[in-house]
Amino acid sequence: MSLIPSLGFIGGGKAAQVLAKGFLSAGVIKANEIFASAPSERDLNQFRTMGCNVSNDNKWVMKESNFVFLAIKAKVFPDVFKEISPVATRNHLLASIAAGVTLDYMQNSLPGRSRIVRMMLNTPVQFREGVTALTFGKFAREEDYTLVHQLMSSVGYSFDVDEELMDVMTALTGGGPAYLYMAIEALADGAVRAGLNRQEAMKLAAKTCAGAAKMVLESGQHPGELKDAVCSAGGSTIAGINALEESGFRGALMKAVHAATERAKELGKNGTR
Repeated sequence: MSLIPSLGFIGGGKAAQVLAKGFLSAGVIKANEIFASAPSERDLNQFRTMGCNVSNDNKWVMKESNFVFLAIKAKVFPDVFKEISPVATRNHLLASIAAGVTLDYMQNSLPGRSRIVRMMLNTPVQFREGVTALTFGKFAREEDYTLVHQLMSSVGYSFDVDEELMDVMTALTGGGPAYLYMAIEALADGAVRAGLNRQEAMKLAAKTCAGAAKMVLESGQHPGELKDAVCSAGGSTIAGINALEESGFRGALMKAVHAATERAKELGKNGTR
């Protein structure tokens, strides 16, 4: 049974596609209840393949659905808001998944008392293992909170956050999978160098990371404590840890989160000023 009667996507890129796939997998919406618009035929074909309704007309999405995801880049927001504002009503709930676009900007660009929510999610929503940070506009209703959390919880973990932390969420939860994909690839490369075949190396590296993440979440122990438990005196793991420290592994990840946070702020300023 569908959670809502219809769902819209303005913008049909990768983020919209993985989110739609996650919702369909979770069974909270049916394919024929999803309406998507995009300028790219390639993106629209991805939604067609899923069985969704597609168009190049953003206004059509607004007319067909009261809950609409704005799955577009920050720089496109001014033009899209100019286009959809005439058809936006208080019956619409608009959810932005763009980096850097603030609630104030959206509120000032839409008709008065528009219901909006800003979110940052990541691509594992496709497999219902995503993380979504949420912050709601001042005119959001109580039922909006409930509905959005139900929807986003169906594709992973969702939580509320103060808006000033959304750029950090962009860097950590939004970009985090990319950093971990690099780590998985590098671990596999190291194993291949040591003689393991590529397919097995990649699978084992990914499963090792998944298991370690589950240990952090379910054991309640600090990651440092879990790390220490793997490192025996004079053993191979502590030798590996030493190599990581000499290469600046932890510092590199910290710099990645910082750089991505600053870039998210820039994107918002450049795209919506």
